Amino acid sequence: MRVLVIEDDFSVRETLGMVLEAYQHKPDLVETGDQAVSYLKETWPDVMLLDLTLQGMTGEEVYEKIRSEFGRVPPTVVLSAAQQGESRARHLPGTYFLAKPYTIEQLEDMLCEAANSSRGAA
Repeated sequence: MRVLVIEDDFSVRETLGMVLEAYQHKPDLVETGDQAVSYLKETWPDVMLLDLTLQGMTGEEVYEKIRSEFGRVPPTVVLSAAQQGESRARHLPGTYFLAKPYTIEQLEDMLCEAANSSRGAA
């Protein structure tokens, strides 16, 4: 499964990349929403992991920018340690929410559920 990871924290981003590779996924790691949009012009992932608390642009803004640019959004798992993370994610159609900290098994289950759904937002 090809997984786009949008995470501005270097250590979290790199760790997610290693975990995804260990589960035989193909992670593509980006730091910003603009990098994600550029990536999506070339490649469409099976699932997108989106952190809500990015520097410069919130996860919601990244999501909306992708939707307005492409008319759709990949199946998305929102990752957040933010207090209001789950309620914020509810405003993003077709997303799944995973609160930090989470286990590797929870991440894998959520990725598979998102990839197997057709809940990616149009």
